[in-house]
Amino acid sequence: LTPLKQMSPFDVNMALDAGFDAVVPYVDVGLAEVTGLVQDAIFSRPPDAGVDTGIFIAGKDASLALDMFDAAKKAMVPPFQVSVFADPAGSFTTAAAMVAKVEKALEKKFQRALRDTRVAVFGATGVVGFCTAVIAAGEGARVTLVGHDGIERVKQIAAEIESRFHLTVDAADGSSDARKTKLVEANEIILACAKAGVQVVSKAQLKGNDLLIAADVNAVPPAGIEGLAVNANGDPLDAAKAVGIGPLAIGNVKY
Repeated sequence: LTPLKQMSPFDVNMALDAGFDAVVPYVDVGLAEVTGLVQDAIFSRPPDAGVDTGIFIAGKDASLALDMFDAAKKAMVPPFQVSVFADPAGSFTTAAAMVAKVEKALEKKFQRALRDTRVAVFGATGVVGFCTAVIAAGEGARVTLVGHDGIERVKQIAAEIESRFHLTVDAADGSSDARKTKLVEANEIILACAKAGVQVVSKAQLKGNDLLIAADVNAVPPAGIEGLAVNANGDPLDAAKAVGIGPLAIGNVKY
């Protein structure tokens, strides 16, 4: 199910690669329509055949996907139940893989945990940035959402995260090179979650003395973090002690 007018080929492939024999896209689905579609699915087979049906929540809006996920669960009428999984634009699994790679590198390279580590999320207004911030904050990191177009939108996202997940994250203005440089210098982990082909941090900005890890999910040139190879897997960066994690290393965990 997707609220978008077209189903993403990415989401279709994820469902097929998960092992389903057939994938039927339902597009332009509103939140109010989820209950009816789910109940049509659950009552079309006997209860013991529920495992043969799965509902995948797609789209590009994390909050809406979570609302649709909740609506789908509430639509179940035991013993008529099917599996439901939400991963809009692959964001939930990408974010989880990114944070997992960072945690592993922190422990291996610096004997540190993510808790109380200063983390700046660039591309924080996007779906992957949102999810990454939530997961990192949930692990105890001190997360800052960086807004490429000012602070207002990321302040709203920070408020939404606090309201929905009861997690506190900060918001910061990253609309200029000078502001981004200061944010890199002030943090220990830089997570680039911007959309494909958009560079958010230059090589010259990767010079913070406290910087430990820079990670990027963008596999489309130019890299989200300049100079970070797509297959970097804890490789040293030009910054004094920092290491980099590229999108292919993150993708290997995601899949």
